[in-house]
Amino acid sequence: MNFIINIVDKIVFGALLLLFFQVPILADHYLQYVSGYFDATERQVEGFKANAAQHNYPDVYAMIQDLSVNSSSVVRTDAEQKLQTMQEYEELKITIATLKDGNIYERAWFMFNPSRWERLTKVYENFKPGIPLNLQDVGFSVLTALILSICLMWPFRLLTTSDTRRKNTHALR
Repeated sequence: MNFIINIVDKIVFGALLLLFFQVPILADHYLQYVSGYFDATERQVEGFKANAAQHNYPDVYAMIQDLSVNSSSVVRTDAEQKLQTMQEYEELKITIATLKDGNIYERAWFMFNPSRWERLTKVYENFKPGIPLNLQDVGFSVLTALILSICLMWPFRLLTTSDTRRKNTHALR
């Protein structure tokens, strides 16, 4: 029985290792995807800033506030869209900082958050599996696969060792 458990243990560890090798690569793909979106949004925000400066507003938010109280519904709608773009821009800055500077656990936690599932599925459409080249990412993958493999296989090992102990106890009597 131990022989089978050992084989299953190695297969589980190998599968988990391959799975966890993909997390750093997926994080890099996610960063590339978000960076492209950030660049486009940043160009829009720069246009908002230039427009605000041209019309003597202290900042973009002051311009948006002024536009949001305008009598024309088109201008108010435009103000709402500008405010939404500014909020997305601030969120994207945080996203990029997390994906660039965070450790792999922070990046994984960030990417796999259910509120970001839609974006993750878009990133996954162009994802190609591979093996990370960064030593830190390889270390993360090995360590996480090892810990999870031990946790998953521990109950089975406990069952086989208790069966073996019972047999040995009965044999001694």
